[in-house]
Amino acid sequence: MAMTKREKMLLGIMGAAVIVGGALFTMTGGGRGGLTKGPDKLVTQARTNAEAQAKAVKTAGANPMEAHVADMALRPWNTKVFYEKSLDIKSDAARDASMPMYSGYVEVGALRLAIIDGYEYREGDELETGGFLVERITPPQVTLRGVDNGKFVQLPYQDPSFFAQ
Repeated sequence: MAMTKREKMLLGIMGAAVIVGGALFTMTGGGRGGLTKGPDKLVTQARTNAEAQAKAVKTAGANPMEAHVADMALRPWNTKVFYEKSLDIKSDAARDASMPMYSGYVEVGALRLAIIDGYEYREGDELETGGFLVERITPPQVTLRGVDNGKFVQLPYQDPSFFAQ
């Protein structure tokens, strides 16, 4: 079958794009070879601009919340986002097999999740097995409320590797 003029043009353009892309990919870059030793000029300029904006917000008669937000924008970000306190297992007695096992805690912003029997729950959720609502989630323990009787049950954190032995 003969190709139309349009098909030939498209194939030519695609071929040229592939050749140019291959050439750009294989050519060595002429940019900086490695990390710079000090703050880059653009980073310094951006920092200066941000400080000027924060100062302008404060002098423009902003409310305290807006001034606080402007100050927070200039502070370095928190790089330690994980919960670093150790969770002590205070379970000397044998665990009641009928009770759920609290084996994990996840906190993302204001959202807290508890891993109970392998499922993740938020406060207010009902357990898959039924009978309990998740009342409160903290790293060392989860408080459950019975659906039928309203009694509270506290589940301490239990490391799942402890039960695998």
